[in-house]
Amino acid sequence: MTQRILLFTFVLISFLGCTRDDICEEGTATTPLLIITFNDIANPSERKSVTNLSVETADLEGTEVIAAVTTDSIALPLRNTGNLTRYRFNSGVGTTTPNTDIISFNYTTEDIYINRACAFKTVYHDLSVFVVNEGTANWIIQVEIETTDVIDETETHITVLH
Repeated sequence: MTQRILLFTFVLISFLGCTRDDICEEGTATTPLLIITFNDIANPSERKSVTNLSVETADLEGTEVIAAVTTDSIALPLRNTGNLTRYRFNSGVGTTTPNTDIISFNYTTEDIYINRACAFKTVYHDLSVFVVNEGTANWIIQVEIETTDVIDETETHITVLH
């Protein structure tokens, strides 16, 4: 019985010890994701879904960030520990004609203090994109940068034409 009282007291004190500013509130702006939309190369103003798209890091481990999905837009994290992020964009995963293109994103980072509970968020400036040229084997034909600053997730940052 004494142990239960001690446990209850410990839990109660733990919850009373937290103040409102110790918890990062839901909805607080954090480090934004890179928003990429896919459009039709024949009609650049129209969205065009990529069939069985998967995205993985282009490092040795090849960590899958997005599993095979058919979509016309994605959101990807950028590294905040450097100025370069590389991804493998795999189209047609699980089909007889899969195709992989590698895209590099270069940028500068800026850490912005939010508050004591949330600490910092990173925003990205001077965004540039490079697609590894494989000649006619590329499924990504063109990449357009809509904005060079990745500050929030309310707008498209990159448009990929395929």
